Amino acid sequence: MYKLILSDLDETLLVNHHVPEVNQKAVQSLKDKNVKFVPATGRAYNMIGEILQELGTYQQENEYSICFNGGLIVENKDNHVLYFNGLSFEETKELFNAGATYDVCVLIFTMDCCYIFNADPDEVERKTVQKAPFKVVDEYNMDFLKGDKIAKILFERRDMSYLKNIEQELKPLIDGRFAASYSSYRYLEFNPLGVNKGAALKWLADYLHIEIEETIAIGDNYNDTSMIEVAGLGVCVDGATDDIKEMSDYVTSVDYDQGAVKEVIEKFIMEDE
Repeated sequence: MYKLILSDLDETLLVNHHVPEVNQKAVQSLKDKNVKFVPATGRAYNMIGEILQELGTYQQENEYSICFNGGLIVENKDNHVLYFNGLSFEETKELFNAGATYDVCVLIFTMDCCYIFNADPDEVERKTVQKAPFKVVDEYNMDFLKGDKIAKILFERRDMSYLKNIEQELKPLIDGRFAASYSSYRYLEFNPLGVNKGAALKWLADYLHIEIEETIAIGDNYNDTSMIEVAGLGVCVDGATDDIKEMSDYVTSVDYDQGAVKEVIEKFIMEDE
């Protein structure tokens, strides 16, 4: 019997940045089964309050969220931080300086705000729709962030081949020092080495005294692969790329905007009686 489900948000649980009603009802039905449903996202915690309200877990005891690709684990009641692993200012600045040599929009997430450099108007609109606390910085200088808690830094461009080429060129800087991942087919993300959704799944399952075999992870993109691999049941939505489908235990019959999360809950929780 599964006891814990982790789900990515964008292109997995959400449609137009909201939890559709079919997924809301499916998640709420888990309470009768004593199954925890935990969002696992690259977003900051202060970006998902409305989503948690739609899930019915906002400001609730014994309900949890995984943010910053696993860099932050929170108990939702009173925003209680259980775990945080971020980048140092010096580490972030190395990547920030590297980003200056490429045609990318650079985003730095602290615990409280997203700072956008070389702003892409489409990205600014995206952050506005996501209701993210953000600030566009006109000067390419991050020195004002010294002393802040930095969670991660992203390079944004709607060209995955370009981003993958950047990762290859930066290997001497990245290898053995940073965790690089991709999300939403537009971001190259950098977290501290060892930070990923799979590690966060292990940490939370251990914290809740749940066996890893009793967990499900649902995702669609490359920053989800670690939790898909780690979980007792690794699931990807139908719209995922072929390589992610191949590594998954189960591929949903529908895509995220047609109720993929609902399908997983019904098939592996409600039918398992």
